[in-house]
Amino acid sequence: MTGDTLPEGLDLTLPEGEWLPAPEPTSALPATPAYFHGDAGGVVLTSVLPRSTAARLFAEVLGKELFRELRQKGGYSYTAAAEYQPRDTDHDTVVAYADALPAKQDALVGAFVDVLAKLRAGRIEQADLDSVRASALAQFDSPDLAAAMLPGTAMNLLMRHRHLAVAGARAEIEAVTVEDLHRVAQELWADALMQVPGRGVDWAGLTDAAASPEIVTGRRYSALEDGKVALLVAKDGISLVTPNGQVTVRYADCALMQVFPDGARHLVGNDGFSITVEPTLYRLTLGRLAPLDAGVPPASVVRMPARDPALIPRPNPSNVQLRAARPDRSGAVTAWIWLLGTLTVLLTAATGVVVFAQTDPELSPEGPDWAAVFFSGLLTVACAYPWIEYLRKRRRGEG
Repeated sequence: MTGDTLPEGLDLTLPEGEWLPAPEPTSALPATPAYFHGDAGGVVLTSVLPRSTAARLFAEVLGKELFRELRQKGGYSYTAAAEYQPRDTDHDTVVAYADALPAKQDALVGAFVDVLAKLRAGRIEQADLDSVRASALAQFDSPDLAAAMLPGTAMNLLMRHRHLAVAGARAEIEAVTVEDLHRVAQELWADALMQVPGRGVDWAGLTDAAASPEIVTGRRYSALEDGKVALLVAKDGISLVTPNGQVTVRYADCALMQVFPDGARHLVGNDGFSITVEPTLYRLTLGRLAPLDAGVPPASVVRMPARDPALIPRPNPSNVQLRAARPDRSGAVTAWIWLLGTLTVLLTAATGVVVFAQTDPELSPEGPDWAAVFFSGLLTVACAYPWIEYLRKRRRGEG
């Protein structure tokens, strides 16, 4: 609206009410920096930082560096930029993004991570800071400065964030140094959540946000169609393990468990992870789900109405037949593994006796027979290795 006076009858007086602050930033992530698999169109990174002039200038420097490295030099991306967005009274959100065609996505992810590594290592060009500083200061030379500053001023009043006059804002921009940007770069990485296409970025030190950090130790039930997918049911929780990751819901931390008359269970943890148990898809009976019913707090249990039979998932018969032809492990193999475990215990004890006998002067007056000791130890290791490997895989839900 322009003009010196308000139209007749227009009242801009705000009603009385209680000021409510914006919600404090929270996170369900077990650790940061973290990543998750998303849209195949490119990479997006977000990070919540303390609100500051340095963070605003850093977002501009980050955008320039991404554009230079990903588009101009690498040719991986058409759009590469970063934005600064005030979030609340004391925090802002920095968003960085870049797109890429499918054939260049792996290279894009690597180059994107390299740019962030460069900035948080402190390799920030003074020329880049001078460039974004000049652009930020140029806004004060606009003849419509008051109108341009109005949205930001209103936002600061609403959020009760400090408001700087032109002179104070200029001074803060001019005071920002390369060291300030280096500090912001480290803060951004520490809180980062990155959406990536294709393979994960564990190699860059990011945690998979879509996977639980641990799994339970419990009874394993393989999926009928894929032996590499399994449910682990324990007294304190349940885990789903797949070739691409793992998810765990502890009963004590279960916010919701939907129970269906056909036996299905849908569990949601307080950390946001969820597991759906469809008995029709796994090698388990309804009686095997007793630990879930006993462990989940009654207040978190919701009884659901019966589902349309057509909505109950069923395995593909051809895939089930294929799995039957290639069982995970026969009973004979299982018996052999347990036999090796028993032999390992016995041989460990026997090795101890041999070592004692061979090193005791009264029992071996002619000196130790090191060949006997070595053979006994070698036999113990030969039996112990497959047993230890079996226990390791069982702990990870692979066997």
